[in-house]
Amino acid sequence: MLNLASATGVAREGSSAILGDWIAGFNLADVPDDVVEQAKSCIVDSVGCVVAGTSARPSRLLLDTLERYGGVGDVAIPATGKRLGTLPAAYFMAQSANALDFDDSFRSGAPCHPGATIIPPALALAQAVPCDGAELLRAVILGYEISLRIGRAVQPTPERKAEVYGFSTWQIFGAMAAAASLLRLPRAAIIDAFGIAAVHAPVPSLRKLGTEDPRPYPWTKNTYGSASEGGVLAALLASDGYVGSRTIFDGDRGFWIMSGSDRFRPELLTEGLGTTWLLREVGFKFYGCCRWTHTMLDALRDCGAGVDPDAIETIEVAGFKELFGLGGEAPTSIVDAQFNPQHLAALELLGRSPERGLADEDLVDPRVSRLRSKITMIHDPSADEAYYASGALPVRVTLRLSDGTTRAAARQDPSGSAAAGNSPEAIDAKFLRLTGGVLGGDRARSSLSTLRNLENHSIAELIAQIA
Repeated sequence: MLNLASATGVAREGSSAILGDWIAGFNLADVPDDVVEQAKSCIVDSVGCVVAGTSARPSRLLLDTLERYGGVGDVAIPATGKRLGTLPAAYFMAQSANALDFDDSFRSGAPCHPGATIIPPALALAQAVPCDGAELLRAVILGYEISLRIGRAVQPTPERKAEVYGFSTWQIFGAMAAAASLLRLPRAAIIDAFGIAAVHAPVPSLRKLGTEDPRPYPWTKNTYGSASEGGVLAALLASDGYVGSRTIFDGDRGFWIMSGSDRFRPELLTEGLGTTWLLREVGFKFYGCCRWTHTMLDALRDCGAGVDPDAIETIEVAGFKELFGLGGEAPTSIVDAQFNPQHLAALELLGRSPERGLADEDLVDPRVSRLRSKITMIHDPSADEAYYASGALPVRVTLRLSDGTTRAAARQDPSGSAAAGNSPEAIDAKFLRLTGGVLGGDRARSSLSTLRNLENHSIAELIAQIA
C-alpha cells in the first residue's frame, strides 16, 4: 500500500502525484463487475434527478440567466430542448441534479451527495469531447473514488465540523477527476489540475446558509454548480498547459486547512485505492428531501401505517443534532420544505410521502399546517456519537393518539443506503417515476435501457433520448 507523510509534513512524492498516477493509469477492465453496475446505478439515478430537476423553479430561473449571460453552445440540456456552453452546462446540470433533493448520498467517513458533482459535469463534457458510454463509465468511477477519498482525508473533527463545514468545497475534485479522465490528461496535467481545482473550490458554507440564516432557504443549497464548473474548468486549463500548485494537499497550509478543516489524514487518500471501492457504499434517496430526515420518514412509515392523522395528538421526533437544527418557520417554497422535518413528517402521515416529490399546494394546505404544529423536535445527544462516528442517522419517533395509546419506532440507517440495502430495480423504478412525466413513458423506458447498457452506446445516442 502506498504511504504518505503525516498531516504536518510534505509527502515524499506528494499526494497529487500519487493520485495523478492512479488516474492516468486507470483501466476500466480492472474494475469489478459489481462496481461497474453500481456506477451505472449512480448514472441512472443522477440522470433521472437532472431530467426531473430541470422543471423546478430555481432551475428554470438559472437556465434563463445562463442563456442570457453565458450564451448558447453545443451541449444539450436534458428535458429542455436548449443548449449551453460546456462550463455553464456543467453548472446548470449539477444544480438541477440537486434541485429536488433526490440525488445520491455517501455516509462512510465523508457524509455528502457525491453524484451531483461528478455525473452532470461529466455528461456535459462528454458531449463536447465527444466520447462513448464506456469512457463515461470510466470517468464516473474515477470521479467517485477520488472525490470520496479526498473528502474522508480532509474531514474535520466533530468539534470543528460543528463550526465550519461544506460538501462542495472538496467535491470539486470529483468533477475534476471525471473531466481529466474524459480528456485523457497525462499525469503531469492531472497534478496541475488538482492545484487549479483547489483554488476554485467554493467556501464551506453549510453552517451559515444551512443552519444559521433565517428562512427562506438559499437556492444555491450546496453550491454543486460552482464545484462542477470549477472542476471541469481546472481540467480544461490543465489540458492546455495551465500550471497549478503541484502539492496542493500537503503540508501545514495544504488544502485541508484552506477548506476549513482542522486535520488531514493523508493515508485515507490511498487506503485500498484500486482494491476497496467506495462506490459500493454510495446510497440512493427514495424521498425528495434532505437525507438527514430520511430515518424519521422511515420510522413514521413503520409506526404510522393505518393511523388516522386526525387521531394524532402529538408527535415527538428525537434525533441527532443536525436533524434538530433543521426546520423552524413554516416553509414558503419547495426548497424550504426539503429541509423542514415537521412539514415532511406531516406529509408522510397524511399519505403524501416525499417519495413522490414535494408539491407547492401542500405549503398552504391547512391539514398539513395543523399536523405540522403537533410535531416537537428533540435533540438526543446520545444520537450524535453514531452520527459523527459513522454517518448513521439515529432517530426515534413517538405518536400519541387521542385514545391514549402510543406508537413508536426507531431507525438508524435510511432506506436506500448501503447499510439498509438497495437494488437496481428500485433505482430503475425511481428513474421512471421521476422522468416519465417529463419525457413520456416510452422515452423514459428507452433511455433507461440505454443507461443500463451504457458501454454499448455513444453519448450522442443517450442525449438524443433525453434532450
